Amino acid sequence: MLEFLRSKASGVLGILLIGLLVIAFGLWGIADTFTGFSNSEIASVGSKKIERQEFQLRYVQTTRDLSRRLGTTLSATDANNLGISQQVLINMLGGAAIHEASDQMGLAFGDEAIAAAILKDPNFAGVNGEFDEPTFRAVLAQNGLNEKLFVEDQRRFHLTNQLTEASIDRALVPKLLTEGLYKHFLERRVANYMILTLDQTDETGEPTDEELETFFNETRLRFAQPETRSGHALVVSPARFAELISIDRATLEEEYELSMSDFTVAETRKVDQLVLADDTDAARVREQKANGVSFVEIVDSAGQTLENTDLGEVERGDMISADLAEIAFSMEKGAISDVIEGPLGYVVLRVRDIKPGSTLSLEEVEDRLRQRIIFDRALEDMLAFTETVEDELAGGESLENIGQRFDLDVIKINNVANNGKTVDDNQPLILARYETLTGLLFESAIGEDIPMQEMEDGTFIWLRLNDVTPSIVPPLKDVRDAVTAEWKTDERSKLLQAMAEHMVKVGNETGSFKSAAEGFKRKPLVSEPMTRQVSNDTFTGEAVERLFSVGKDKFAWARVGFGGEIIVMQATDIIAAELTDSAAKEIIFDGEQRKYHTDLSNQFVLSLQQSFGSSVNQRNLDLATRELVTR
Repeated sequence: MLEFLRSKASGVLGILLIGLLVIAFGLWGIADTFTGFSNSEIASVGSKKIERQEFQLRYVQTTRDLSRRLGTTLSATDANNLGISQQVLINMLGGAAIHEASDQMGLAFGDEAIAAAILKDPNFAGVNGEFDEPTFRAVLAQNGLNEKLFVEDQRRFHLTNQLTEASIDRALVPKLLTEGLYKHFLERRVANYMILTLDQTDETGEPTDEELETFFNETRLRFAQPETRSGHALVVSPARFAELISIDRATLEEEYELSMSDFTVAETRKVDQLVLADDTDAARVREQKANGVSFVEIVDSAGQTLENTDLGEVERGDMISADLAEIAFSMEKGAISDVIEGPLGYVVLRVRDIKPGSTLSLEEVEDRLRQRIIFDRALEDMLAFTETVEDELAGGESLENIGQRFDLDVIKINNVANNGKTVDDNQPLILARYETLTGLLFESAIGEDIPMQEMEDGTFIWLRLNDVTPSIVPPLKDVRDAVTAEWKTDERSKLLQAMAEHMVKVGNETGSFKSAAEGFKRKPLVSEPMTRQVSNDTFTGEAVERLFSVGKDKFAWARVGFGGEIIVMQATDIIAAELTDSAAKEIIFDGEQRKYHTDLSNQFVLSLQQSFGSSVNQRNLDLATRELVTR
């Protein structure tokens, strides 16, 4: 499809683009949901098939999305352990059920509509506000999609909306449920509290060999060295090609004329626009203007204020009509127009201030313009050169030989984990600059062709995975010091928990924080009233949940931070929610309505699957998943 989506989507070309997109969709054969994918069937719903290749693409897409949300790169093995294969399968079965239902009901969302939506989507716009191919490609790559999957996702999205808007979206949340949730969510509590730290516990002695070995065996994964990967990256940057390009004066002058609008600051004016109610008002204003009445008096006689008439500082194109803009931008500063019949009816304009436009001279923008031309030409040369690199790779050449032949940078990446760093916590510069490369290394197999990557700064990178070192747990003798330190921390954490449990026990027996904290040389702090939604460094989600689980004046404890601290709390006040807060009730209603509709949607999809009949080929599913995990 990208052959038809070019960045200069305007004029006649813009008109033709939608038609070209439709033709492209037809060439792909996407009228059938899974046309073009592998013949190895994973599952089916009614007549719709789920094929292996699409399942694997969805699996990789979901893994990338979860990696971004977790802030770390998940390997295929990690994803499998998290049950992503089942999640992907469930989603695909649901999508197939929706598609089958849409076919039977005669619902459709045509190729023309999808093409138009893509061209208008602001997520794919370039700096000029029009559709931009590199942006489109980059957004899809960032989300783990290819063009075909993206188009199919758009079709399913609109079909699902057609189905749900007619039924599920009209469902109402019961009022009694909303009020009950309101009271639950907006109840507030005040707590006396004290933070306990490991420093308040006694030092532990040294563990025996038996204790240390037992602890190591129980916690060995804490000391595992992560899987690491090594590879090479061939880097082609615009700067490398820019060194060879020179721009003469004639070219600069030609480009300056073509792009003069880029160096022009438009004229702006501060304009008042008084809208008149009818012919009577218009006649009165004409008379007032003829008698020299001020604009302020005219506005006042019309029953309006200057604040209502102020359009602010506007450019010519900001005016509601070209005719009004022509008049406003031809008036002198301080001038008042005659009564004008505009799109809103009769209006009177006043120009309060004028800020003239200006255009930078060629001399002022020469360096900037030269660099832009050089960069654009370097990109063109790079695009042509990529074909040479691809031909060399197809002919069996290595990245190292290609780099040596064309004097290009080939960077070696040695033993990095899925966080992009080595076991010594060092991060190669190329992985720090281009974070997506780490994910590609961990999604690929040795010997697999990794497509060329176009980075945001215009750099092209070819990546190759050379070696995979599996995760290992070193023997105890190699990590004895680290295990001993962890054992001591763990023992002191147990002592800290015992201290907190004792304080809660005494507090619940006496009702007094003073008695519970006997021996501490500080007083408890007092919290602000909080709802169940509070979560911060002091009152974590677990702490708030436990605080709301006890009665008034009762005690509870919870871990805070990373487990090295404990908060002991006493619920000193319980403040019931007031049903008079209509805004809060509306927020809760909207939230519950979304969840209610989600539940109904899930039930609807499940009922469709049962109605059409669904089946899963477990053997093919296991094979498809194993292919990804063993890469």
